[in-house]
Amino acid sequence: MNAPLSRRDLFARLVRPLQTAKPTATSVAAAERIAVIQGRHCLALTSFCAACVERCPVAGAMAVQDGMPQVVADVCTGCGICQQVCPAPTNAVLLLPSRRALTL
Repeated sequence: MNAPLSRRDLFARLVRPLQTAKPTATSVAAAERIAVIQGRHCLALTSFCAACVERCPVAGAMAVQDGMPQVVADVCTGCGICQQVCPAPTNAVLLLPSRRALTL
């Protein structure tokens, strides 16, 4: 008799095929991505943190509004440095396909 699946095992089995099908960082050109800050994971929500804003190599791509880092979508190049330097335990920066890449 098969043991019932736990919720964690069920989601792992559903997500695993999706993870292998995801494009890698090398297969997606930097111009086709954009950074997005997940506010609930950002350290700036509870204290001051601006590591991503300070290390961003593109002038004007990130700004601090009301104490939270914000990405300026028209300026962001999708280089991924902000994601690499994020000190939050759960990384607060996602790199998503840009609207320009989705319309091509």
